[in-house]
Amino acid sequence: MNDKAMSIKNDSKISYLAREITSFIGRGSATTEKISATLLEIKEVSGIKSLKSLEQSHINQVVEKLRTSDMSLSNKNSYISSMNNIVKYLNKDDLRAIKAGEVGLSRNIAERDGVNKENSREAAAGFKEWLNQKSAETKDIRYGALKHAVSIQLSAGLRLRESLQVKLLNKDLSQNILKIAMKGDGSKNSREREIHLTQEQKAALSEAREFLKNNKLENLNIGKLQQGRNFANNAVKEFRKENGAYFHYHGERHRYAHESYKNAWTAQGYEIECRARTGETKETWISNILETTGLSKQEFQTMDKEIRQEISRQLGHERIEITERYLG
Repeated sequence: MNDKAMSIKNDSKISYLAREITSFIGRGSATTEKISATLLEIKEVSGIKSLKSLEQSHINQVVEKLRTSDMSLSNKNSYISSMNNIVKYLNKDDLRAIKAGEVGLSRNIAERDGVNKENSREAAAGFKEWLNQKSAETKDIRYGALKHAVSIQLSAGLRLRESLQVKLLNKDLSQNILKIAMKGDGSKNSREREIHLTQEQKAALSEAREFLKNNKLENLNIGKLQQGRNFANNAVKEFRKENGAYFHYHGERHRYAHESYKNAWTAQGYEIECRARTGETKETWISNILETTGLSKQEFQTMDKEIRQEISRQLGHERIEITERYLG
């Protein structure tokens, strides 16, 4: 690739290169924004004007700045991930990827240990009832749409954005499978996937479809995407303030992961909960499972990995490590 195509001299050059890198690694627009921010950071810290001049010392400079920055650990990890994607794109022998743990920027222990972040069933039921009441009081269709979005989050493990954007009327659920399209369904990084549904889960999606039909809607997002997300965020804040109960949208996705893990083991004839639910250390959790099931450690680890990989796929994650934060 020529020097001109590798230029980071100005914002337009950075934007172009970020799109090229994003396309190379097969990601979506959200990744483009993160890579653009990282390229700008590399330029400001190192002073280089082209990625052809990027050296490991420059990467280390950015890492050191991240270490002393006041930004959240999640944002720091986002920069590291983007830098690693840039390194992958360059494919230079003298550049190596950064491991967050080795530079003291791994995600916090609570996330890595898989603390239980699922919503309580009382909070979830309370929020849905609150949405019903607000819908009746205000005649605002957005409250009803949001109630169904929350229901299909739990039923299909969708992100809030996906539950608002998914075009359910275009889906054939006859095979008990929900197919998330690469485009149009709000899939993160434009990844398509198939989600297998129980009859109960399918029923929740069918109810949402009826709501869409009755209200002549394409999806559950009323207005532009950001307007729908703003409404959802403001609604949950209002609910918390009025009721003193804590509900968060991603908690339904955590619940889906936990239930999927339990059900997968049940199908194999075992009663096993994920470690996030038991609250045990990893060693104690495994020891108790081996004792109660009679499985060998190797048998358990093989089955456990297969189950986690399937859940990771259904959640739409690229790496099984991300699902660890849900399951422990």
